Amino acid sequence: MAFLSGVKQFFSRNSAAQSTPKNGTKVSVQQNNFNPSQIKVPKQQQGKAVYLTKSAMSSGQPLSNTDRNLVNTDITTFRTEQDTQKVIRQFAIAMPDLSASVAAYIRMAVTKTYTATAKNQDGTFNRDATTALQSILTRFDVLKNYEEGFSNTASIRAVAEMLAKELRYYGACALELVLDKQRLPVRLQPITVSSIKFVPEKDGSLKPIQKVDSDEIDLDIPTFFYRPIDQDLLTAYPDSPLEAALQPALFNQQFMDDLRRIVRQAIHPRMKVTINTESILAQMPAYYQESSDDEDENTKVNNYIQGVVDSISNIVNSMEPEDAFVSTDSIEASYITAGNNSHDSEIVNLQNMIDAKVATGTKTLPAILGYGSASSNIASTESLLFMKSAEGVQFALNDIFSQALTLALRLMGYDVYVDFSFGSINLRPDAELEAFKAMEQSRILEQLSYGFISDDEASLRLTGKLAPESMPELSGTNFTVNKSSVSENPYSNTSQGALNQDLNQTNTPKNAKSKNGGKAGN
Repeated sequence: MAFLSGVKQFFSRNSAAQSTPKNGTKVSVQQNNFNPSQIKVPKQQQGKAVYLTKSAMSSGQPLSNTDRNLVNTDITTFRTEQDTQKVIRQFAIAMPDLSASVAAYIRMAVTKTYTATAKNQDGTFNRDATTALQSILTRFDVLKNYEEGFSNTASIRAVAEMLAKELRYYGACALELVLDKQRLPVRLQPITVSSIKFVPEKDGSLKPIQKVDSDEIDLDIPTFFYRPIDQDLLTAYPDSPLEAALQPALFNQQFMDDLRRIVRQAIHPRMKVTINTESILAQMPAYYQESSDDEDENTKVNNYIQGVVDSISNIVNSMEPEDAFVSTDSIEASYITAGNNSHDSEIVNLQNMIDAKVATGTKTLPAILGYGSASSNIASTESLLFMKSAEGVQFALNDIFSQALTLALRLMGYDVYVDFSFGSINLRPDAELEAFKAMEQSRILEQLSYGFISDDEASLRLTGKLAPESMPELSGTNFTVNKSSVSENPYSNTSQGALNQDLNQTNTPKNAKSKNGGKAGN
């Protein structure tokens, strides 16, 4: 097609490709023995979505949408799923605490911006390869192949969100770099870890396969990438970081179900209606006082009283809160209350204990899950610790994207590797970050002035784009860097916490206060 041929013409490079910096010096960017044609890769997608079974593909009908019907479903019944991975997935969707933990990690790890640069084997910057890399990312994010109609190519952020959820559900993530017949990158296709199995080879290596329905797909290909997090060396499979939270979350749900019943039966006041039996019997019609062949007198009397009780019960139970209860003196109404007995302290202690276990099991601090009731200093510390945990997910995403994009460039003839990274995690608002950005800009310009980084590297870190061709060469020119005027404390009042305080300031007296100068004795 014209679109693909144009892309191939733009990206085609041979093994002798060279980079031409702005100063006109030719710099070889590839080794002589590098030959991308030796990399054997499939020319179509190998991995498969687990919902694309044979029956679904052959039916021609729309895919079914599973409805968990959580409004009318007892969440604790999800514990009967076939394996732990399915239980974790159901619980992480249905239970508020686990769902909040997964969502918090995704929102933290997948930041608003990302940078991707191509570097030579010695770590130096490669402008030509970075230009090709930026074009690939642009096509992934916004420029789809309109000749295909609907495009199912997910953007980098969308793929990262899927992979981050896999990392939280199953402790690992996987994706495939899908190529076309010309070996050009088409998209990054995530593959669920729950469908991947490992087969040991004779040499001790592992061969990945994907099981979809009754099919086994060989994923022992260069375009398949797998990244576990905190891998256990005693098993080939990852462990879910949420597995330790299953029992506490189940206990929490059972406790909430019990508490819901207690609230309706014991805590909320209920109406008590007392019927004066003597008065009711005095008003009983004569029919019920006579015996017959079918029923004796006692049976008729009991039926009459039961009918009166049922009638009053229907009236009381159907009343709205604002309705008045009007009756004769034969009926007395009152409220059932627990009096002065209260179990709120026991309930609070139990709930706090369960919340602590859930927070520990999900590796999510209480302040993030909404449990925090301590001081702002403790909340600030918990937020920082959670950011460190979220960085572990972000590191895994950076690794797997770097590996996939490195292969994409090497197949196009560049003997380079890709350094991909999402923006740093930060809880401060953008307006407050301006002071920190000013300090970072001064540091980057100073490195540029001394020649530690190139113009393109500085431009990428400052603007996210390569430096314009018309911009003069500044790297290593020792130009003067104007230091940004930054206040002594760039923190706003909204972010003051334990981490931003000067812990060296104390009220300890510096000089002796006693009359004898602090000497022993009188």
